[in-house]
Amino acid sequence: MSVLNRVPNFFSADLAASHEMVSKALSPDLLLAGASTAITQLRAQIHRVAPYFRTALLVGEPGCGEEAAAQLLHQLSPLSQRRFISLDASNSLPLFADGRSEDALASVGMFYISRADQLPAIAQAALLRLVRRYGPQAPRIVAYAERGLRPLVTANGFSPELAEFLGSLRIAIPRLRDRREDIPQLLSSLVQRIAAQSGAPLPQLAPDLLDAARLLPWRGNLPQLCSAAEGLMERANRHILHAPDLDAVLGSISQPASAHPHEIRMIRLEDVIQEHIRSVLFACNGNKLRTAEVLGISRSTLYRMLDIPTHPCAPSSHSQSLDPCHLRMAG
Repeated sequence: MSVLNRVPNFFSADLAASHEMVSKALSPDLLLAGASTAITQLRAQIHRVAPYFRTALLVGEPGCGEEAAAQLLHQLSPLSQRRFISLDASNSLPLFADGRSEDALASVGMFYISRADQLPAIAQAALLRLVRRYGPQAPRIVAYAERGLRPLVTANGFSPELAEFLGSLRIAIPRLRDRREDIPQLLSSLVQRIAAQSGAPLPQLAPDLLDAARLLPWRGNLPQLCSAAEGLMERANRHILHAPDLDAVLGSISQPASAHPHEIRMIRLEDVIQEHIRSVLFACNGNKLRTAEVLGISRSTLYRMLDIPTHPCAPSSHSQSLDPCHLRMAG
């Protein structure tokens, strides 16, 4: 989804635009779009703090739009006319440790550091020196760490002072499945963008496909959604795409294996319940009445838990039951 143009020595003599470590990620206006409560609150928080903050820590599952959030913070900051520089833990040290950094820092408005929880000790010390540079013209620092930095202070010896600085402003990025009502708009916008860039015909996404997309768990978050949009564009010769097309695309997307296969899944009880409900719905061939009977709850309760409008008797172009292939537990 996001392609970063990184160079090993940021402060080399050749500081041409083609060598800048500027993110090529999709626009925040696209990735952070939507009317869900979760994304609306995130945008409101960013607009509220962007003019004043010095450091910020983004937390949440990978791929939820953390870099897009950092870019939006930069766009709304007083230093928005300066450059936005994206780094990760592996290439951050040359940036902060180079003795010729004073002039280069004057052109930087924000440093975004992904996987800050993996910064080596020497890079933490160099970053801490930069963070201490208070003043209206000092670059803003935004870091991302999936579960924050405080647990690492005791467990891994992470610098407590740096963790305190970065964590002074904590911004939680909602997961894609926490903003389900935004998914149809996001998927449609991604497909439109790919079609415009490639010059390919724009396929029509049928309502059943968008309904199925909204119900999926999207464990891979925005990167998985972007991959799905690319896959749908490859099937654009069908002109109108339906839920089975999305199912076929998701079935071909390989999800990366966990780097820690024996790690305990740190997920909320609410997510476990949601996943079980959707698994039962899948086993019941998408029949919501049968699903409610198996779960021992009313159909209105099931609709509420799935965040589906409760108008089962109203005329609709959609069938009351969904084909189980429309509800693949992807990711």
